[in-house]
Amino acid sequence: MRNIVLFGYGRNGKSVAKYLDKKQFLLIVYNEDEKKQAEDDGYLNVEFFSDKILDEDLINIGIKEAKVAICMLEDEARNMFLALSIRNLNKDIKLIAKSNDREYEHRYRLAGVNQIINSYEITANRIDSILKKPITLEFIHNIVFEDNNLVFAQIEIVKNSFLDGKYLNEVELETNYNLIPIGIVDREKSDKLELVLENNKLDDGDVLVVIGDTFEVDRLKNDMEEFAKWHSQ
Repeated sequence: MRNIVLFGYGRNGKSVAKYLDKKQFLLIVYNEDEKKQAEDDGYLNVEFFSDKILDEDLINIGIKEAKVAICMLEDEARNMFLALSIRNLNKDIKLIAKSNDREYEHRYRLAGVNQIINSYEITANRIDSILKKPITLEFIHNIVFEDNNLVFAQIEIVKNSFLDGKYLNEVELETNYNLIPIGIVDREKSDKLELVLENNKLDDGDVLVVIGDTFEVDRLKNDMEEFAKWHSQ
Protein backbone atom coordinates (compact mmCIF):
# COMPACT_ATOMS: atom_id res chain seq x y z
CA MET A 1 0.00 0.00 0.00
CA ARG A 2 1.27 3.47 -0.91
CA ASN A 3 0.28 6.69 0.85
CA ILE A 4 -0.04 8.52 -2.48
CA VAL A 5 -1.98 7.20 -5.46
CA LEU A 6 -1.85 8.96 -8.83
CA PHE A 7 -4.55 8.11 -11.36
CA GLY A 8 -3.76 8.66 -15.03
CA TYR A 9 -0.59 9.02 -17.06
CA GLY A 10 -1.71 11.29 -19.86
CA ARG A 11 -0.36 14.82 -20.25
CA ASN A 12 -1.62 15.93 -16.83
CA GLY A 13 -0.56 12.78 -15.02
CA LYS A 14 2.96 12.91 -16.47
CA SER A 15 3.42 16.48 -15.29
CA VAL A 16 2.49 15.51 -11.74
CA ALA A 17 4.40 12.22 -11.65
CA LYS A 18 7.78 13.79 -12.27
CA TYR A 19 7.47 15.72 -9.00
CA LEU A 20 6.78 12.61 -6.93
CA ASP A 21 9.28 10.13 -5.55
CA LYS A 22 9.02 7.07 -7.79
CA LYS A 23 9.30 4.78 -4.78
CA GLN A 24 6.66 6.52 -2.72
CA PHE A 25 3.55 6.49 -4.91
CA LEU A 26 1.39 4.08 -6.83
CA LEU A 27 0.49 4.94 -10.41
CA ILE A 28 -2.83 3.72 -11.81
CA VAL A 29 -3.34 3.66 -15.58
CA TYR A 30 -6.38 2.79 -17.64
CA ASN A 31 -4.90 1.83 -20.99
CA GLU A 32 -1.96 -0.19 -22.27
CA ASP A 33 -0.24 2.78 -23.93
CA GLU A 34 -0.07 4.69 -20.65
CA LYS A 35 1.21 1.59 -18.87
CA LYS A 36 4.01 1.07 -21.38
CA GLN A 37 4.94 4.75 -21.32
CA ALA A 38 5.06 4.83 -17.52
CA GLU A 39 7.24 1.72 -17.36
CA ASP A 40 9.54 3.10 -20.06
CA ASP A 41 9.85 6.29 -17.99
CA GLY A 42 11.10 4.23 -15.05
CA TYR A 43 8.11 4.22 -12.73
CA LEU A 44 8.29 1.26 -10.40
CA ASN A 45 4.76 0.84 -9.09
CA VAL A 46 2.30 0.79 -11.97
CA GLU A 47 -1.11 -0.90 -11.90
CA PHE A 48 -3.28 -1.39 -14.96
CA PHE A 49 -7.05 -1.14 -14.53
CA SER A 50 -9.72 -1.97 -17.03
CA ASP A 51 -11.57 0.91 -18.66
CA LYS A 52 -14.28 0.76 -15.98
CA ILE A 53 -13.83 2.48 -12.63
CA LEU A 54 -14.70 -0.20 -10.08
CA ASP A 55 -14.81 0.04 -6.29
CA GLU A 56 -13.34 -3.45 -6.08
CA ASP A 57 -10.21 -2.36 -7.94
CA LEU A 58 -9.84 0.71 -5.75
CA ILE A 59 -10.16 -1.37 -2.59
CA ASN A 60 -7.60 -3.89 -3.86
CA ILE A 61 -4.92 -1.21 -4.29
CA GLY A 62 -5.50 0.03 -0.73
CA ILE A 63 -7.42 3.23 -1.38
CA LYS A 64 -9.11 2.93 2.02
CA GLU A 65 -5.72 3.32 3.73
CA ALA A 66 -4.14 5.83 1.33
CA LYS A 67 -3.49 9.41 2.48
CA VAL A 68 -3.59 11.24 -0.87
CA ALA A 69 -5.28 10.52 -4.20
CA ILE A 70 -4.52 12.63 -7.29
CA CYS A 71 -7.08 12.31 -10.09
CA MET A 72 -5.58 13.24 -13.46
CA LEU A 73 -7.67 11.33 -16.00
CA GLU A 74 -7.95 13.20 -19.29
CA ASP A 75 -11.71 12.70 -19.58
CA GLU A 76 -13.44 15.19 -17.27
CA ALA A 77 -16.55 13.11 -16.56
CA ARG A 78 -14.54 9.95 -15.76
CA ASN A 79 -12.17 11.95 -13.59
CA MET A 80 -15.07 13.30 -11.55
CA PHE A 81 -16.64 9.84 -11.21
CA LEU A 82 -13.27 8.52 -10.03
CA ALA A 83 -13.04 11.24 -7.39
CA LEU A 84 -16.56 10.49 -6.19
CA SER A 85 -15.80 6.76 -5.96
CA ILE A 86 -12.63 7.38 -3.96
CA ARG A 87 -14.39 9.73 -1.54
CA ASN A 88 -17.15 7.16 -0.95
CA LEU A 89 -14.52 4.61 0.03
CA ASN A 90 -12.28 6.86 2.09
CA LYS A 91 -13.78 9.83 3.95
CA ASP A 92 -10.42 11.07 5.23
CA ILE A 93 -8.24 10.91 2.14
CA LYS A 94 -6.93 14.17 0.65
CA LEU A 95 -8.38 14.38 -2.86
CA ILE A 96 -6.73 16.46 -5.58
CA ALA A 97 -8.18 16.75 -9.08
CA LYS A 98 -7.31 18.56 -12.29
CA SER A 99 -10.13 20.30 -14.13
CA ASN A 100 -10.12 22.12 -17.46
CA ASP A 101 -13.79 22.99 -17.27
CA ARG A 102 -15.03 25.72 -14.94
CA GLU A 103 -18.50 24.19 -14.93
CA TYR A 104 -17.13 21.05 -13.28
CA GLU A 105 -15.71 22.78 -10.22
CA HIS A 106 -19.00 22.72 -8.29
CA ARG A 107 -19.42 19.04 -9.12
CA TYR A 108 -15.91 18.28 -7.88
CA ARG A 109 -16.70 20.06 -4.63
CA LEU A 110 -19.85 17.99 -4.22
CA ALA A 111 -17.78 14.88 -4.91
CA GLY A 112 -15.60 15.77 -1.93
CA VAL A 113 -12.48 16.98 -3.72
CA ASN A 114 -10.24 19.00 -1.37
CA GLN A 115 -8.13 20.78 -3.95
CA ILE A 116 -8.99 21.55 -7.56
CA ILE A 117 -6.26 22.61 -9.93
CA ASN A 118 -8.22 24.80 -12.29
CA SER A 119 -6.44 27.17 -14.68
CA TYR A 120 -9.30 29.66 -14.57
CA GLU A 121 -9.64 29.84 -10.80
CA ILE A 122 -6.17 30.84 -9.60
CA THR A 123 -6.77 33.66 -7.14
CA ALA A 124 -4.34 36.25 -5.84
CA ASN A 125 -3.93 34.41 -2.52
CA ARG A 126 -2.98 31.18 -4.26
CA ILE A 127 -0.55 32.98 -6.53
CA ASP A 128 1.01 34.65 -3.49
CA SER A 129 1.84 31.26 -1.99
CA ILE A 130 3.01 29.98 -5.37
CA LEU A 131 5.38 32.90 -5.92
CA LYS A 132 7.04 32.15 -2.59
CA LYS A 133 7.75 28.57 -3.69
CA PRO A 134 9.50 28.39 -7.09
CA ILE A 135 9.17 24.60 -7.32
CA THR A 136 5.44 24.89 -6.76
CA LEU A 137 5.26 27.61 -9.41
CA GLU A 138 6.94 25.30 -11.91
CA PHE A 139 4.63 22.47 -10.89
CA ILE A 140 1.51 24.61 -11.41
CA HIS A 141 2.86 26.04 -14.65
CA ASN A 142 3.46 22.59 -16.12
CA ILE A 143 0.11 21.06 -15.31
CA VAL A 144 -1.97 24.17 -15.97
CA PHE A 145 -0.29 25.97 -18.82
CA GLU A 146 1.60 23.31 -20.76
CA ASP A 147 0.12 22.77 -24.22
CA ASN A 148 -2.48 25.49 -23.57
CA ASN A 149 -2.67 29.10 -24.74
CA LEU A 150 -2.71 30.34 -21.15
CA VAL A 151 0.25 32.44 -20.04
CA PHE A 152 1.54 34.71 -17.34
CA ALA A 153 1.81 38.04 -19.16
CA GLN A 154 3.19 41.48 -18.31
CA ILE A 155 1.17 44.36 -19.72
CA GLU A 156 2.58 47.88 -19.54
CA ILE A 157 -0.07 50.55 -19.12
CA VAL A 158 -0.01 52.84 -22.16
CA LYS A 159 -0.28 56.61 -21.65
CA ASN A 160 -3.74 58.00 -22.51
CA SER A 161 -5.19 54.49 -22.87
CA PHE A 162 -8.48 53.47 -21.24
CA LEU A 163 -6.50 51.88 -18.36
CA ASP A 164 -4.38 54.93 -17.63
CA GLY A 165 -5.64 56.61 -14.44
CA LYS A 166 -8.28 53.96 -13.77
CA TYR A 167 -8.73 51.83 -10.67
CA LEU A 168 -8.56 48.10 -11.19
CA ASN A 169 -12.16 47.50 -10.14
CA GLU A 170 -13.33 49.92 -12.86
CA VAL A 171 -11.85 48.13 -15.86
CA GLU A 172 -13.35 44.62 -15.38
CA LEU A 173 -10.58 42.72 -17.15
CA GLU A 174 -12.10 39.34 -16.27
CA THR A 175 -15.41 40.27 -17.89
CA ASN A 176 -14.13 42.15 -20.92
CA TYR A 177 -10.99 40.17 -21.70
CA ASN A 178 -11.21 36.98 -19.63
CA LEU A 179 -7.92 37.92 -17.95
CA ILE A 180 -7.20 37.40 -14.25
CA PRO A 181 -5.10 40.21 -12.70
CA ILE A 182 -2.39 38.82 -10.41
CA GLY A 183 0.04 41.59 -9.57
CA ILE A 184 1.11 45.11 -10.40
CA VAL A 185 4.39 46.97 -10.48
CA ASP A 186 3.44 50.50 -9.41
CA ARG A 187 6.17 52.77 -10.73
CA GLU A 188 5.16 55.49 -8.27
CA LYS A 189 6.00 53.26 -5.31
CA SER A 190 8.72 50.79 -6.33
CA ASP A 191 9.79 48.25 -8.92
CA LYS A 192 8.49 45.33 -6.83
CA LEU A 193 5.51 43.20 -7.79
CA GLU A 194 2.53 43.65 -5.47
CA LEU A 195 -0.59 41.51 -5.35
CA VAL A 196 -3.50 43.28 -6.94
CA LEU A 197 -6.25 44.93 -4.93
CA GLU A 198 -9.47 46.40 -6.24
CA ASN A 199 -8.34 49.88 -5.22
CA ASN A 200 -5.05 49.67 -7.13
CA LYS A 201 -4.76 52.66 -9.46
CA LEU A 202 -3.20 52.04 -12.87
CA ASP A 203 -0.94 54.74 -14.27
CA ASP A 204 1.16 55.23 -17.37
CA GLY A 205 4.22 52.97 -17.14
CA ASP A 206 2.84 50.60 -14.50
CA VAL A 207 3.12 46.91 -15.34
CA LEU A 208 0.10 44.67 -14.80
CA VAL A 209 0.68 40.91 -14.49
CA VAL A 210 -2.22 38.73 -15.61
CA ILE A 211 -3.12 35.14 -16.38
CA GLY A 212 -5.08 34.48 -19.53
CA ASP A 213 -5.24 33.40 -23.14
CA THR A 214 -2.49 34.77 -25.39
CA PHE A 215 -5.12 36.04 -27.83
CA GLU A 216 -6.84 38.07 -25.09
CA VAL A 217 -3.53 39.47 -23.89
CA ASP A 218 -2.69 40.64 -27.40
CA ARG A 219 -6.21 42.04 -27.84
CA LEU A 220 -5.92 44.11 -24.66
CA LYS A 221 -2.53 45.48 -25.69
CA ASN A 222 -3.82 46.36 -29.15
CA ASP A 223 -6.98 48.01 -27.76
CA MET A 224 -4.90 50.13 -25.39
CA GLU A 225 -2.65 51.33 -28.17
CA GLU A 226 -5.55 52.10 -30.50
CA PHE A 227 -7.42 53.97 -27.76
CA ALA A 228 -4.33 56.00 -26.85
CA LYS A 229 -3.65 56.82 -30.50
CA TRP A 230 -7.24 57.97 -31.05
CA HIS A 231 -7.24 60.16 -27.94
CA SER A 232 -3.90 61.71 -28.86
CA GLN A 233 -5.23 63.07 -32.14
